[in-house]
Amino acid sequence: MNRNILIISNDKLLIKQDKISSDYNDTINIIEGLAKKNYLSFFCRTSHVIKNFTSKKQKYKKFLKLKFFDLNRITNYKIFMISITPLNFFTLLFLKICNNKTSGYVYLRSDGHKEYYYKYGIFGQVLYHFMFRVVTSYLKIVTVSKSLTGLKKNYSLVNPSEIEKQWFLNRVKPSLIKPKLLYLGRYKKEKGIFSLINIINLLKTDLKLNIVGTNKKILSTNKKIKYFQELSSIKSIINCYDECNIFVLPSYTEGSPKVILESLARHRPVIVFKDIKHVKKNFRGVFVCKRNTKDFLNNIQFILSNYSKIIKKIKKNKIVTKKDFQNELSKII
Repeated sequence: MNRNILIISNDKLLIKQDKISSDYNDTINIIEGLAKKNYLSFFCRTSHVIKNFTSKKQKYKKFLKLKFFDLNRITNYKIFMISITPLNFFTLLFLKICNNKTSGYVYLRSDGHKEYYYKYGIFGQVLYHFMFRVVTSYLKIVTVSKSLTGLKKNYSLVNPSEIEKQWFLNRVKPSLIKPKLLYLGRYKKEKGIFSLINIINLLKTDLKLNIVGTNKKILSTNKKIKYFQELSSIKSIINCYDECNIFVLPSYTEGSPKVILESLARHRPVIVFKDIKHVKKNFRGVFVCKRNTKDFLNNIQFILSNYSKIIKKIKKNKIVTKKDFQNELSKII
């Protein structure tokens, strides 16, 4: 049965008749999944320029962009909130005050308790916990990981993925002469990228680290490190994985990171630190490491020395696809 879904998002979206663009591919992934069987309305921050990622052109069943004063007029809808943020929190309270209609879902794609702590300290963590308690008292939880802080028994678990057919085609065997590392993600403190840079700066080993995801040009003082701006082309992103022999995810907090699926789909081993050891799940080829130079280097050397055996194990992984994820989400809603 088709439903009216009100999507509440803090992301900036450019909304047109047959497509949407956003800075976040996972937001587009969610919208495409929900649009297949539902009528969508949006309350979000709006953009007037095309963003990094654009949805596939399709005929949406219904497409409305709401302003704040419209919220008390809509009826017969289910809420789908993408992440808990101050804007999303106050939007929910406004809906509650206006018409007492607050049933639906909140989608948790990361551990907000930890993110707010690493960004703003203990005050940020307390603030997020307050918003979390209020939002989850009204909305059912859809989460990407059962390890997120504050979860109780009543939640739905999904496996987010943006993997499509091209990720499995034309794989390239890497050079193993020296470690060629890759980090692809946001250039922010909570992502652990500055911690990784500090480790690389302390290592005397001949290696290379490509950092992809900065929003400005950065000149490195360490010749081992090269910085690249954000990419939106899937082909370019695949090329980044193909040029490395090990992917590194140094984050302090993650839910179910898509980069692990991407790396394994391209048959590249992954190193994560103990802070997010839960993301290893049952995946073969993901190595959990202490956040220090000695253990990090030991893991690199072990991977390169046993590369062929590790790749054979990686090939046995079940990689969830974008279609799988969207079907999971559709069944829940």
